[in-house]
Amino acid sequence: MMAALFLLLAAGAATAEPVRVERRVLIKEKRWFVSGGFAWLERGDYYLNPGFALSASYYPTEEGGPEIRVAGFVSRLSAAGWRQSLSYGKLAIGSSVLHFDLQGALHGGALVTDRSVAPALSASGGALMRITARIHAQLDLGLLASYERRSRASIAVGFLPLLSIGVAL
Repeated sequence: MMAALFLLLAAGAATAEPVRVERRVLIKEKRWFVSGGFAWLERGDYYLNPGFALSASYYPTEEGGPEIRVAGFVSRLSAAGWRQSLSYGKLAIGSSVLHFDLQGALHGGALVTDRSVAPALSASGGALMRITARIHAQLDLGLLASYERRSRASIAVGFLPLLSIGVAL
């Protein structure tokens, strides 16, 4: 009885339609990804903080690697940290396919204002999207926390979205 069930299952698998899987085209391993674009720091502290961000990530493995990011706002921020790939995906849009990588990042650095330098941490989630074989777009939605001394010491928390376009080297 068990052998008949096994033969029935094996016969069904043998007649199944072949599945064609498109290969991964957003390859990160042993490559640099350099990008720049617009950012906005929203902290609710009565300052307008539009800015520009530059980042460089090196992926020793496909899963993740170190990243250096510099962002200039009305207040300035610089950080170094780690970027980690969480999942790879594809989205069919008409007759084309968008390849993307969902990622998370953690950065530590300093928030430099006209009054002081404050330690800062940011955590973000986002997507790295392949536009062409060498050009990519990156969207990060992050939270930034900095320890500041104003009238009293406090932790200021803000929202930090970044949208950039770059090249893979």
